[in-house]
Amino acid sequence: MNYPPPTSPTPASARNTRAEGQPYPGNGQPPERHRRAAAAAQPERHRRSQRSTGKKPSAHRGGARRRKTSAKRVGISWWQALILAAMAGMIVWLSFSLKETNEILQKLETEKQAKLAAEEAYQQEIRSCQVKYRDLIERYAAQYRLDPAYVAAIIKRESNYDPRAVSSKDARGLMQMMPSTFEWVRNNCGYRNQGIEVLFEPEPSIKMGCYLLRYICDYLKTDDPILAACAYHAGWGNVEGWLKKNSTDGKTLTIAQIPAEDTRYYARKVREAYAIYQQYYY
Repeated sequence: MNYPPPTSPTPASARNTRAEGQPYPGNGQPPERHRRAAAAAQPERHRRSQRSTGKKPSAHRGGARRRKTSAKRVGISWWQALILAAMAGMIVWLSFSLKETNEILQKLETEKQAKLAAEEAYQQEIRSCQVKYRDLIERYAAQYRLDPAYVAAIIKRESNYDPRAVSSKDARGLMQMMPSTFEWVRNNCGYRNQGIEVLFEPEPSIKMGCYLLRYICDYLKTDDPILAACAYHAGWGNVEGWLKKNSTDGKTLTIAQIPAEDTRYYARKVREAYAIYQQYYY
C-alpha cells in the first residue's frame, strides 16, 4: 500500500502569510497584533492628520484615556460651580453694599453742609448783633441790677439798635417804650419835664428801659429772662394770667407755655440774642 509522504509542519513564520495585495483570511481584517503594530509604525503627524480628518482613532488604551480626559475638560465639577455661584452672590451683595454706602455718604455730606450753613448763619447773626451804646448799657444795667447782655438782647429785638425806631403801636426809641408807659416812668428817672421826643435819645431810652425791666422783675418776684421778656412785650398783667393757667410751678414759663404767638416769637428771639451776647460780649 502506498502511503502519501508525510508533510512537515508549517513554520510559525509562514502562518497567516499572504501575498502582497491579497485579503486577509476570514473576515478580511488584519489580526489585532497586526493593527497594533501598524498603528505604532505610523508617524505622529500621520496619526494627527487622521484625527483632524475625522478618521476613526486608534482603539488602544492610550487613545481611550485621552478621549476620557478631553471629555472631562469640557464641563465643570460641582465644587467649581459652587465657587462660581458664591462669587456671583458676592458681586450682587457688593453692588448693594456700595449703593447703601453711597447713600450714607451723601446723607453725611448733606448734614455736614447743613451744619456749615447753620454755623455761617449763626456767625452772621453774631455780626448783626454788634453791641452799640455799650457804655450806656453797662452803666444802667449795673444801676438797676440787670445783666448787660440781657439789656442788649432786649434792644436788639425791640429796635435793632435804631434810636429813631417807631413801631406800628407808636412805641419809640431803642427800647420801644409806649407813650403811656413813658408818662409814669419819666417821673422816676429824672425826666419829669421832658417830652416824649426824649425817647429818641439813646441815654434816656436805655435808662428808662432798664428801670422798667427792674420794675417788672420786682413786681413778678423773678429774674427769669423769658418771663421778664414776656412782661416787657405783652404787659405784666397778661403774664400773671399766663402763670396761673399755663405754668407748672406758678413762677416760670417755657417758650411752649406762652399762649400768644407774637410774644412767644419775641421771647424766643430775645433768648437767642441773650445767649449770643453772653458768649461773645459779656
